[in-house]
Amino acid sequence: MIADYNTMLMMFWECNKKYFERSLPTPKFGLFKKLNLLAEFVYYKNKNGRKPIKDQRILFSEYYDFDEETFRNLMVHEMIHYYIAWNGIECKHDHGKEFMQMAHELNEKYGLNVTKTVDASSFKRTEHAPTVKGFWQWLLW
Repeated sequence: MIADYNTMLMMFWECNKKYFERSLPTPKFGLFKKLNLLAEFVYYKNKNGRKPIKDQRILFSEYYDFDEETFRNLMVHEMIHYYIAWNGIECKHDHGKEFMQMAHELNEKYGLNVTKTVDASSFKRTEHAPTVKGFWQWLLW
């Protein structure tokens, strides 16, 4: 599955229904050009609203062609971050106790494999992804 608006939206809706009881509003979705980061949840703190965050986004790298299981696990990973932020749950670390507890519960209940990190070295890349050599050369410039 190559991440685009439709694949992210459909996977989000499915995961929100199945794992989060439709508790999360649909965020914005986007892509980024990174080999060293697969997905990311970003938001702004909301100082004047009822909910603690605003402008929430789930972003995926456009350089990978994920299998469905990996895509789902990555989406749920980012949705755990979203759930924690949306509900104002205090966390000292991005992948701290609260995150790991939710990941463990979802993994046990639904047979998922949500982890803190993923080794992407064997993942299929899209045709426009830079080679590792080209990527590192680009970073050095």
